[in-house]
Amino acid sequence: MLELKKTTLQQITQSIQKQFSSYRELDFSNCIQMPIFQLNYFISQAIEKHKVISINYKDVYNNEFVATGFISRNKNNKNIFKIDSLGSNLSHLLNINQIKYIKLAKN
Repeated sequence: MLELKKTTLQQITQSIQKQFSSYRELDFSNCIQMPIFQLNYFISQAIEKHKVISINYKDVYNNEFVATGFISRNKNNKNIFKIDSLGSNLSHLLNINQIKYIKLAKN
């Protein structure tokens, strides 16, 4: 009986992990820099419609990273955003100038 409960718990855990990791990382290798007005429009739409997006962004050393999750805008500064990654308890703070490309995440 104990083994059955353990197996059921493992199945539930695996199912939850699959749901959070079902948003696969998108390939941004051939994407060019989006213009600022387009980034602002896409971000506004993602916030308004509460969509999961993938963002390709650069750090201060021009290393590129990808974050997938829900995005929100800073109330005091419209050029600062926070994206909460799915599957990990990690939040990214980004300036509009760091964002290179945005896509809707596909599951």
